[in-house]
Amino acid sequence: APADSAPTASGGPSAAAAVITLEPARVGIGQTMLVRVRSPGADGGSLMFRGESLPLSLDGDDLWAVVGVPVTADLGVATLAVSTRDPAGNAVTSAEASYEVVPVERPIQNLILTSEEASVLTPEAGQREYALRLQQFARFDRSRRWNGRFVRPLAGPITTYFGEGRRINGGPPGAFHSGTDIANAEGTPVVAAAEARVSWAGEMPIRGNTVVIDHGSGVLTHYSHLSRIDVVVDQVVRPGEAIGQVGSTGLSTGPHLHWELSIYGVNVDPFEWISTDFTPHSVTSARESSGVPD
Repeated sequence: APADSAPTASGGPSAAAAVITLEPARVGIGQTMLVRVRSPGADGGSLMFRGESLPLSLDGDDLWAVVGVPVTADLGVATLAVSTRDPAGNAVTSAEASYEVVPVERPIQNLILTSEEASVLTPEAGQREYALRLQQFARFDRSRRWNGRFVRPLAGPITTYFGEGRRINGGPPGAFHSGTDIANAEGTPVVAAAEARVSWAGEMPIRGNTVVIDHGSGVLTHYSHLSRIDVVVDQVVRPGEAIGQVGSTGLSTGPHLHWELSIYGVNVDPFEWISTDFTPHSVTSARESSGVPD
């Protein structure tokens, strides 16, 4: 359930306390939290979350932002802070609110790679992949484009869930899985999960042919291992519009889609966005994903 926090404001002598609403105030690792701020007279501001300053946007009477809690986040109670400003740029008020980070149990997958498949995982490939990720996270569209819940980009069985640890050929558990893998036949259309602008499209050493689309407010979705890319950078796509086709490019053991959702560069469970409406005017969040704490 949403939690309201109305701490004492700091600001001018007539500043009213900001009311911060966190949905949810108890959030699992690898999950999303919607932050709404009621600050009369403010039309903008910033949110300090996990050491990062993120913009607050205006929606009706509220300022808001969505944030992602990393899979690697420390468990326990933490604090976020907001500061708001009026149309002239003057400070209106500042406030803090607490939230709790709780564990989410996720399995360990043993991934068996052939020597040919494993040969893709060279240090050079990893460095190139990282450099391309930095390009993809270099800027974010400010205005929110999505409205309501996201749609599933591809039908088919899930072969690897978000956040699973991976043992490669029986080795020690490595990095968590940054997205969700959905299997389907090569050439099956892959569709955009919500309205967005195509911000990156090209080949990556490990993720293969990839499309990244920007939904605004820090939210990106990534579609990888495609056999074909059917969009170009700066093209605006609608929910359900084809952006490419299922493939097995890059490091892949068979045709599937690797689907990621990131918020200001933090990967979170993309399927949570199918079951939960994270638009700022949404009053309730139906957190239906398996393993999501109440």
